[in-house]
Amino acid sequence: MVESAESPDLDLLLRRAASGDPHAERLLVEHFAPRIRAMALARTRDHDLARDLTQETLVALVLAFRKGQVRDHDRVTAFVAGVARNVINNHKRRRLRHPEAQLDENAVDFPAPSIDDADTAERRAMLAAALAELGPADREVLRLTLVEGLKSGEIAKRIGVSAEVARTRKSRALKRILDVMADRSRNAPGGHLQE
Repeated sequence: MVESAESPDLDLLLRRAASGDPHAERLLVEHFAPRIRAMALARTRDHDLARDLTQETLVALVLAFRKGQVRDHDRVTAFVAGVARNVINNHKRRRLRHPEAQLDENAVDFPAPSIDDADTAERRAMLAAALAELGPADREVLRLTLVEGLKSGEIAKRIGVSAEVARTRKSRALKRILDVMADRSRNAPGGHLQE
């Protein structure tokens, strides 16, 4: 059966994906994503980066599947590995051309609020603690977004990643900040964030 998680009929899935079947695309992504992520993790040793590169690879693969670019269905696994290798190598080349600068822990300087009361100080402390839980690359994306006001495409050029990766990092970092602040707020005296 095509939908078997263990050994899908790749030939049939590729033909269905080329004809625009989103279910076939999803099954192909589910089949190849763990292999791509393992390869990216082995080559980068960075879980967040491996996740980003996996996503970038899967986007490229789905586009290739839709265009029918996989001509030799017997070699689809080699094709997928080649695309993943190219995405990872391209990332490494971009980093060599535009190395990420280490973010100075004291450089994250968000504008101070105009009212300096106890609640504001508490929220600033929670924000600082939440920022400290992010990796340097995610903090840099937030700084470029919130302080410099850059869009995802501009951020991508600045840090040497694709616009999709920049958007993913920004979204993930903002979600993480909100989750940490909500969690800390629930555990703080009073039990909630004040608006």
